[in-house]
Amino acid sequence: MAQTSGDAGLQAFAQSVELALVQAYTEVATAGTVTSPAAVDVTTTIVQHHQEHARALGDAAGRRATSAPNRRLVTRFRAELREAADETSALDVLLRFENEAASTYMFVLGSLEATPALQLAASILPVESQHAVALARLAQQGPARTFPSFETQDQAFKPDEFPVS
Repeated sequence: MAQTSGDAGLQAFAQSVELALVQAYTEVATAGTVTSPAAVDVTTTIVQHHQEHARALGDAAGRRATSAPNRRLVTRFRAELREAADETSALDVLLRFENEAASTYMFVLGSLEATPALQLAASILPVESQHAVALARLAQQGPARTFPSFETQDQAFKPDEFPVS
């Protein structure tokens, strides 16, 4: 099945989410809130993953691709991270962002049409979930709070609420 313009738009949206996550992690690193070697290692790896996801989604979105992080998400992420006074609270906030990102890919998977677009989103979703697990471990969060039995769209960032800027 050929790429649809709807697929390209959703991929550009997901790319803007990934770029906003890159910016959030970069700002956490710059602020010096996350300092333990294990947390620095994990968050550095996660930001690299988000950069790779953004690049792949941009390539897939073609001319609909964006180079800018989603502005509304950046604003929201900054506000929530500003409230994080220490490493554990910053990791808790980042954990929530990763769970929301996983939920976003569930939403995107339900809307994409072309097989390559579906495969790309399906390859990203479990990685976002793995990020959440790694952050939960660092933040010493129990499994009941962080490991849902099923991933849902309930926490998804949606294009109508967070349009590509």
